Amino acid sequence: MPLWTTLTLPELRTATKSAIIANVGDWLDARTKAEIIGLLMDATEFPDPAIVTHDEHGQLTQSQIVRDALGDPLRTETMEWTYYPGGEVDEITAVVQNPIGDDIDDQLIKHYTDKQPEARFVLTVVLAPQDVTGITAPIPGRYRKLIDIGSHAALWAVDAPASVLLDLHAELWGLAPAQTFGVLAVASALDDVFLPAAVRYYAGMTIPEALARRDRIADYLDSLGHDTTLLRAAANEHEQMEGIVVALEHTMAQLWQEIR
Repeated sequence: MPLWTTLTLPELRTATKSAIIANVGDWLDARTKAEIIGLLMDATEFPDPAIVTHDEHGQLTQSQIVRDALGDPLRTETMEWTYYPGGEVDEITAVVQNPIGDDIDDQLIKHYTDKQPEARFVLTVVLAPQDVTGITAPIPGRYRKLIDIGSHAALWAVDAPASVLLDLHAELWGLAPAQTFGVLAVASALDDVFLPAAVRYYAGMTIPEALARRDRIADYLDSLGHDTTLLRAAANEHEQMEGIVVALEHTMAQLWQEIR
């Protein structure tokens, strides 16, 4: 049934305005307060403004509480940057805590001023333009196209150091939109390397920006006739990637088998 009412389109067309308002009221009465807020705001998670602090050594920490529709905390996301003496980023520590303060996810991203150690290489998958020539030149790694998507985009497997992959995703996020869907950055790693929201953290995206980008991906796939139900329900990058893969009538197992 359409959102907000149990009436079909023909029924809406023949109903009076007062009858429609009454039906919408009945439909809303069956929803919880949290559901109504979520529908009105088109979101299920609501981040507080980020709190940024600097210590006496110049180290940067950013903390943000994410709440549900009723204002109850769901988790706290904290990122801390440390720097080399010359000012370059040394390490980024990302920690996710549940409402009682227990760590439920964490990641350390190490930046190197010289060559990355080979042990840092992992496989990831990105949704990017068909032609990535201009991107691959400054971003070292091994790129292999997995699935063509329409005439403008493709899924790519990229084998490169973790920090290089994050640089790639940040570059994709920063590029101006191309054609009708924009240049899109979504990540999922074969091994447990990325946090579920690592790219969002690294690129400085807010949750609403990340969800808007997810919806633009879904809109593009919808225009090609794909089922994006799972994608539109995705709440993090791994779920986005799975939603894209399922929309393209593949499975994650098939994808990983292809790139191993």
